[in-house]
Amino acid sequence: MGFISGRRSLNAQINEIENRIKRLLASYLESSNHPELEAHGEITGDTNLVSDFTLDSFQVMEFMMELEESFDIMIDMNALSNTHTVRDLAVVVEQELAD
Repeated sequence: MGFISGRRSLNAQINEIENRIKRLLASYLESSNHPELEAHGEITGDTNLVSDFTLDSFQVMEFMMELEESFDIMIDMNALSNTHTVRDLAVVVEQELAD
């Protein structure tokens, strides 16, 4: 029972982080007048941060700085090597918050 309850709690925490990242990403894209935001529609957990919005490396780094500031964390860039979607990023943020 404890494992299942703990797993549900972790999933709820990741979902909360994911929702916060989606709001941050939408705000970032709006503030930079990024044309892909309207074309793409809703940002979901499966939204690919690079290919769905054609963000270049500078834009990704800029967004990551905003994300780190918002969550008051420092993300190890090596942890981002296999991070592609909003959901992937939420897991990385959750791990940083847990440390």
